[in-house]
Amino acid sequence: MPTYPSSRIIRFSTFELNLETGELRQRGQKVKLQEQPLQVLAALLERPGELVSREELRGKLWSADTFVDFDHSLNAAIKRLRDALGESAETPIFIETLARRGYRFIGNIEMPAAAVSARPRPWQCLFTRRIAVLGGLMAGILVLFFLYYSHSSKSQTPTAVVKPIVTDDGEKHTPSLSPDRQHLAFSWNGGGGPHFSLYVKLVGTEDSLRLTKQASVDFNPVWSADGRYIAFCRIVKGGTGIYIIPALGGVERRVRETHWQEDEFYQVFWYFGRLSWSPNGNLLAYSDRTDPNEPTSIFLLSLDSLEVRRVTSPRGSVGDYNPVFSPDGRTLAFNRGSQGVSSIYTAPVSGGEEQRLITGVQFGWGLAWTPDGRDIVFAKAGWLADAGWLWKISRVGGEAARLQFGQEGVEPSIRGNRLVYARQTANINIWRRGVNSLVSAGPSDRFIHSTRMESGPQFSPDGSKIAFESTRSGAYELWMCGSDGTGLVQLTRFNSSTGTPRWSPDGKQIAFDSRAPGNADIFVVDSQGGSPRRLTSDPSSEVVPSWSRDGRWIYFASDRTGSHEVWKMPSTGGSPVQVTHHGGFAAFESTDGRFLYYAKGLTVPGLWRIPTNGGEEVEVINSLEAGHWGYWAVVENGIYYLDTTAKPGIAFLDLNTSRTTRVFDLENRPARQAPGLAVSPDKKTILYTQLDALGRDIMLVENFR
Repeated sequence: MPTYPSSRIIRFSTFELNLETGELRQRGQKVKLQEQPLQVLAALLERPGELVSREELRGKLWSADTFVDFDHSLNAAIKRLRDALGESAETPIFIETLARRGYRFIGNIEMPAAAVSARPRPWQCLFTRRIAVLGGLMAGILVLFFLYYSHSSKSQTPTAVVKPIVTDDGEKHTPSLSPDRQHLAFSWNGGGGPHFSLYVKLVGTEDSLRLTKQASVDFNPVWSADGRYIAFCRIVKGGTGIYIIPALGGVERRVRETHWQEDEFYQVFWYFGRLSWSPNGNLLAYSDRTDPNEPTSIFLLSLDSLEVRRVTSPRGSVGDYNPVFSPDGRTLAFNRGSQGVSSIYTAPVSGGEEQRLITGVQFGWGLAWTPDGRDIVFAKAGWLADAGWLWKISRVGGEAARLQFGQEGVEPSIRGNRLVYARQTANINIWRRGVNSLVSAGPSDRFIHSTRMESGPQFSPDGSKIAFESTRSGAYELWMCGSDGTGLVQLTRFNSSTGTPRWSPDGKQIAFDSRAPGNADIFVVDSQGGSPRRLTSDPSSEVVPSWSRDGRWIYFASDRTGSHEVWKMPSTGGSPVQVTHHGGFAAFESTDGRFLYYAKGLTVPGLWRIPTNGGEEVEVINSLEAGHWGYWAVVENGIYYLDTTAKPGIAFLDLNTSRTTRVFDLENRPARQAPGLAVSPDKKTILYTQLDALGRDIMLVENFR
């Protein structure tokens, strides 16, 4: 066993550890390292080449009466030590891992030479001077070589490396890197189920530490500047709000009650980031509303006084969300959105004029500042991250640039040269049921399906064809097939989110919406193919068209007044006319053309109707869940619709008797925010959309610039 002289300084390679002062230096420069990693290093250096067991290290680091997640904490200490020494577990230089046993120091330790007391002879002095001259020449050569090498290496930008970092089964959301870039916090449903908890893992290891264990939806973790605490959002009956918990686990406390609704579950994870912690640690920026009928705004919560100050006061059907502090803490970036369309804004934290950077980023799936504060990385994706990607835009606006990585990426988080994001995989298909009568159905079959997303089916007036939306070619586009599912034909090639097809009464044209112009507009295309014709060009969002029964009008939803209402315009083009005045979305006329039925979009449940010749609106169905605006279909004597009061299924409301009957249960969960239901003209077939699979992995980008 090696022994050491009385000196308490141990040197190895370019490093020097002073056991008395607890300092590690490299080439004379102090290396920043926490106490526990230093203790581990000292323990390994005391017995070089020998196994030091995990149990021995536990005894050195923690007293017997200390409760701690030992495995996670020791792994974290080893990881920090390796980072300080410039090595990895895969290619160790100094510390070797012996699986499940412990660690061993494998570097060469320099033994301090004994001091020489004898006075040097003259020839020794001459020899020493010659050595000094030669040494000086060699040092000069090395300096020139170093300068050349440094210049050459600076000219070569390290290549970004993308790899999965969390791949467990289930849905993972809102990843967040710690200030030291070594830990990742995220929300996970544990592989399945409706509840989400917060987890923390050390980057480069497999095990995760569960922080929260409530039957709630916990999401959007953000780190304090010193990395000791995590603030997060929780949705649970009687306890919704902003909480803070120690980063390695402990007692949580609520610092702010909020008005987030339980039915906003999918909004939370699909595009509603809620929280950001200021770099100085004094403020939390969050998105909330003070009234259920108003859009969300950005607020600032002082952690010293718990006072709240409103930063934004938007108009529109959705509002402001995804607040993120700039690295210097002086500016907030955020999304401002309406149905399906989002913009990126910045605003001074101290108050002042807002600046719009870009419009048309679809659903606004998260923002992250680059470390220098010059750019903002954002996710541009549809409602289920279809054809999604990560983009970058200057903080002063201008042209956005797509990053080389980030396919299907959302919710970016950046620390230094590391970026993490969630990559979503989803599979939505169109299912079919034969209907024996108005209130009974036969067995189901997966009708129009692929590995991508298929939704929004609509039968042609004669029942011979089906129009639908699909991402099988990349982005959502319009497709058509026969009533038996054969003869697939692609109708549009916008390479942008395009869908919600609606047939004209004569079957010759199909109206649809597309975000190809930047914001959403209404288009018409011949059912036999050809170039689409654009009908709207207002800077607002125009979506979800349908035809009047006589073919003279096209109804659509528009937020041009600040919130979504139903409008109509001549089917040949012309000036639109407002139809609803208390909210409206996704409208269809009754079969006799006397009434217009409509939902109210993302946040308002129910199905409503208004006489087509004018009059007061009446609520027809109050159990149609908010966000499922596309899951209903009008027939002669009633309405088929999605019923989620118990297990999701299709129900039928008889308009003559006001009686509701359950028709069948869904096999899987419905696809939210999608046009999901159609009934054939002969009322013998029902088509419906289901979310058959949904998963997310968290990806890590090394060497991000």
